[in-house]
Amino acid sequence: MGAAASAKLLAVGAAWRLTGVSAAGDALVAAVTTGGETERTLAGMLLVKAGDRSVPVVTDAIMAGPEPADLVDVLVSIGTDDARAALLRVSQAPPPAVRPATRHAAAEALRTLDEIRRQDGRGRH
Repeated sequence: MGAAASAKLLAVGAAWRLTGVSAAGDALVAAVTTGGETERTLAGMLLVKAGDRSVPVVTDAIMAGPEPADLVDVLVSIGTDDARAALLRVSQAPPPAVRPATRHAAAEALRTLDEIRRQDGRGRH
């Protein structure tokens, strides 16, 4: 990924965060699922930075896409209650809607997030 492509992806990420234009969110999701390693990483970071705004577009792509594993990681990294609810939805989706490996990854992510929350709760008291 060259400098021009990086700059373009950063601009798309800024448009997504600032305006929520669906084409920008879709472009970031496409970069996560089909781009090279650098493009996937950068697009994932931009989706995470947008937080809850990214949850619906990422969840929809997981439910519709053939290779959503990196998108499950995006939801985990967002880590909000909305992202957790989306992971729960994915983990409980019937097999035609979501591949078994994706359901399993979402369920494992939920267990990990719950364990982190339990540990954080104990560490604060």
